[in-house]
Amino acid sequence: VSLSIKMNFGVKAFSPQGRSSHRNIGKVQMSSESGGNDFIGKVVAQRYIYRLSPTKSSVTTPYSIEERQYYSVAEDRSLEPFGERCFILRGGGNHDDGVEPPEESFKKNGMPRIYTKIGPALQTIKDLKEDEDDMDGLGGTVWESSYVMALYCMENPDIIKGKGLEVGCGVGVGGILSTIGAGLASGATEQEESKGYQSIEDIANAAPPRDDSEDDSEEQLMAPVPKQLSKIIMTDSHESVLHVCMDNLQSSKYPVSKAEVSLLNWKNRVPNEMKDQYDFIIGCDCAYYFPLVNPLARTVAYALKSSPYDRKENSQSVRGNFVHIGPAHRESISDLKRKLSRGYRMQTRNKEIVLERLDLVPLILDNLEVEEAQMEEEVLSGGFVEYQNLDNSRYTAIVGHHDEDYDGFNGDYFFPAETGKEGSYGDNGVELDYGTETGF
Repeated sequence: VSLSIKMNFGVKAFSPQGRSSHRNIGKVQMSSESGGNDFIGKVVAQRYIYRLSPTKSSVTTPYSIEERQYYSVAEDRSLEPFGERCFILRGGGNHDDGVEPPEESFKKNGMPRIYTKIGPALQTIKDLKEDEDDMDGLGGTVWESSYVMALYCMENPDIIKGKGLEVGCGVGVGGILSTIGAGLASGATEQEESKGYQSIEDIANAAPPRDDSEDDSEEQLMAPVPKQLSKIIMTDSHESVLHVCMDNLQSSKYPVSKAEVSLLNWKNRVPNEMKDQYDFIIGCDCAYYFPLVNPLARTVAYALKSSPYDRKENSQSVRGNFVHIGPAHRESISDLKRKLSRGYRMQTRNKEIVLERLDLVPLILDNLEVEEAQMEEEVLSGGFVEYQNLDNSRYTAIVGHHDEDYDGFNGDYFFPAETGKEGSYGDNGVELDYGTETGF
């Protein structure tokens, strides 16, 4: 993250006593009379809020994700980055609590200050890093598609259950945020009784573990992934990013029994032990360019569990779900959907999602020890935070499952991509009438 903070904007300062105020601190290279020396030795937190647009997106959720990157203020008043990124999964802000936004005020340039409301911090995940040595710069970088996937899973936590596979996991941030987010959301839902964790308050107030249950005690300290998740296998074809992924799993306090990291090259045929094995498969911006589409689609089709017709229930029993999220402008996203439908007869549909990124006013902290107090004070004071800029970006989610006639074993004879009859099927995976073949 590049932050040349030539801070010509208001920066929120927080003291250990929990008091907050807005100050204009000018540029980082400040003269002593401007008050710049007051910030030497302090910590600057660059902050972003990611959320799904409540008005423009076909998928909405009250949850949001905050990303922080920290900088120290040196003696020459320059900013030096330190530590890795921190992610805060936040609940929905209560807009009906009667708390009014701050009174209208103006910046030095005459522009009014603008605010948004954030919810309480549900889970803080620190020290997640990227792979600076990744040669192609794809898997070693955290893409915004990962945040969209996490927010999607928080809104649809039932996806994350059973045995899962993440394809193209890179450094693992997408899978980590998505599964932890789903655990938080499934425990906080008010619509039905939780099948996983209870509410955040219940977890915090739970009775301490028994003395004879040391394993249970350690599990309480782990990240709150869904209890219905048996394990997620996080895969990539680059070994270097998988090492970073393992570090990130450890930093996030991910339960050891719930995750596994493994090499997987889509260009190779899917081994028999992987076929028809996974209750869910997720991927964040994996269809980066067209040559990746065919091997990715084949891997997903063979690895995902079948969804046969249940004669007793007189309906299809969907046992395996696939979700892929990528930028809407990427043409290969449409190619992937077409390949899954025509080549592997999967039932797929698109969901158009709009991600909002709010650049919050950077936060000044005396040190990181007061950060938790700052987050609590921020919410208790109404949850309103000032932001400088709002960007929208569009994403497409491909959601799919297998055709009811696929039994999980007859892929070599059932999938049109294997039989050479791909042109006989439409984009919905249904066989076309004679004479209307697509010539795909």
